[in-house]
Amino acid sequence: MNKEKTTLKPMQKNIFKLGSIAAFLSMISIAFAIVAYFIWPYKGNTTSIEEILSILQSDRIGALISLDVSMLIIFPITMLTFLAIYFVLKRVDEPIAFFAVLINIVAFVLVIMCRPLVELVTLSNQFTLATDAIEKAKILSAGEVLRIQLDGTAWAIQTAFFMIAGLINNILMLRSAYFKKKTAWTGIIISAIGLPFFIPEIGLIFLFLNTIGSIPWLIFVAIDLRKIGNTDSIMI
Repeated sequence: MNKEKTTLKPMQKNIFKLGSIAAFLSMISIAFAIVAYFIWPYKGNTTSIEEILSILQSDRIGALISLDVSMLIIFPITMLTFLAIYFVLKRVDEPIAFFAVLINIVAFVLVIMCRPLVELVTLSNQFTLATDAIEKAKILSAGEVLRIQLDGTAWAIQTAFFMIAGLINNILMLRSAYFKKKTAWTGIIISAIGLPFFIPEIGLIFLFLNTIGSIPWLIFVAIDLRKIGNTDSIMI
């Protein structure tokens, strides 16, 4: 099938440029989150709910960071990049590209569900003010339910969806003239590395390697999207 060039409208060019900026901001946020992890290690599945509620009072910022508040910051920014990627890749295979962005959106919603941090802060405030043992026990019980959500079904599904969407997008990138091969192959490798995250004991190592690998991938994507945004036309 013969391909033709179509002139990009200013709004379309701005979408690609915005996606590029979002990729760069996501890269910075992820780098900060990696450094922060060693200062405020993750506490969701390693700390009792009573201690979590206590730390939320004594060191709220540190506690929120240790409960992965960065996910609620990084994902909305990264979604802008995924949307820009979709507008490029739909020219390769629109149904498959749409499926990838759709499960990315679902993953974003699940991230919000598995990080009930506002609720935990509220319970922390209530626990501090509570004087009755029964009332404190009720608060701890409610908090335990929220703590389990941090690493529950929603978290597992969003992680799997994010990796699957990454594989799909980057395989489509190999068929696109607008993304460099190193961008696509980097994305394929880090998505494949992250998929075994569910394996007991070592799964989190794969997830950590995926997180580190996302930094160069986002840099490559930012450069590619910026280049697309600076062109006057694109093949369809």
